[in-house]
Amino acid sequence: MPQKRDRRSRVRTFFAVCLLAGVGALFALTARDGPGLSTGAPPAHTRSPGAPSSSAFLSLLPEGEAKRKFILDCTGCHVFDEWIAFPGGEPRSRQSWEEATRRMIGFAGAHTPFPVIAADRDPAATAAWLSAHVTAPPKPARAEGAVRGRITEFPFPEPKDLPHDLMVAPDGNVVITGMMSHRMWVLDPRTGRFSEEPIPVQRANPRALDLGRDGDWWVLLGGPKQIAHFDPRTRKWKTYDIGMYPHSIQRDARGRIWFNGHFTKEPELIGYLDPATGEVRTFPVPNTPELREGAGPIPYDLRVAPDGSVWGTELHGNRIFRFDPATERFEAYAMPTPHSGPRRVDFDARGNFWIAEYAANKLARFDPKTREFREYTLPIPDALPYIARVDQKSGMVWIGTAAADALVGFDPRTEKFTVYELPTRGALIRHIDVDPRTGDVWAAYGAAPGIPPRIALLRVGR
Repeated sequence: MPQKRDRRSRVRTFFAVCLLAGVGALFALTARDGPGLSTGAPPAHTRSPGAPSSSAFLSLLPEGEAKRKFILDCTGCHVFDEWIAFPGGEPRSRQSWEEATRRMIGFAGAHTPFPVIAADRDPAATAAWLSAHVTAPPKPARAEGAVRGRITEFPFPEPKDLPHDLMVAPDGNVVITGMMSHRMWVLDPRTGRFSEEPIPVQRANPRALDLGRDGDWWVLLGGPKQIAHFDPRTRKWKTYDIGMYPHSIQRDARGRIWFNGHFTKEPELIGYLDPATGEVRTFPVPNTPELREGAGPIPYDLRVAPDGSVWGTELHGNRIFRFDPATERFEAYAMPTPHSGPRRVDFDARGNFWIAEYAANKLARFDPKTREFREYTLPIPDALPYIARVDQKSGMVWIGTAAADALVGFDPRTEKFTVYELPTRGALIRHIDVDPRTGDVWAAYGAAPGIPPRIALLRVGR
């Protein structure tokens, strides 16, 4: 029996490490080129600057729960664009959609080692729905009032890498996780040059990152199921086993490193590492009652609030939760829009919780005091807001989109959005960070498959 568990663990780890490298390629290629699974790095393909964005292609689909569920199941690793929907310039047939969907479910369905697709995804019904609506390419569209020319891009040193998370260090450099190269990267904005920092762990698969005021790095290593600490002054690494494939990380005021288990369920788990003692503790999150057996909830982001409580999102569970470390009690709150896909989140200085509702195309504000939500629809249809981060000095909420090739700013005082167009088409923004000194916004984007990855700087200033 232990041997079987070890084997399942190895299989799960393999899928976890290679999913973003192969899942998008499988979806796009297998229906044309026959069955197969790419476990290498994602292939890059070129899009013309004037091509429609992924949001324009998604706008071909009718609004409603079916669309939001499709977005949650089928757009997390790669954009939905002409390369997916119109291979060779022609719309896919119903049979082609069904074959591709069936293979994707076999690879990443609810009962596989990497369950990112919901249990009720039906290949025949999906194919009928897509072939009925995706019949002609959309025309390029520009968001009204969009701003151009404020963004500088830095091509990533490894064109087949996937920069997953980034943060601005106290010295102004930008630290980046190289998920596919198994390395850390540092960008010097003054010179535009990257330097690499190897991780002394085989197939480290770095994905999430937290930097302290002391400049130390805390990095989640997906495949090895570890938290790694790096001291830039001594250039020494130390690793800690946490026993699960993690997704998000943040340090609290006591120095504990909080994390969540990306595919944990029944129970879903969050936990912390205490570096002072090496202790690792985990806490079971109450089950999401709406989910069917074998589905979700797919724990996603995790943030520590100003009051020390720990908050998390469930991508398929469609809720947020709060954990009080002092009482070890949980509270959960269902999102107001069904299948909204709460993804990456942040707190402002007043304690408000800002939520990127990925599938609902909204930014939500949750007030922990009143326990009330308020939603704001993005000015670009089907932009797919992936992450929200708050400039703690100005109060501006910044949103990285996964389908609109844009960074979006939201001013809570005026309740108005500003759209900043990226110079690159096909940019799936997975992470952003705000420079606390200048207010400038940094973003990391790429896709699997997709464009060669880039790091971008939006110069905002205060």
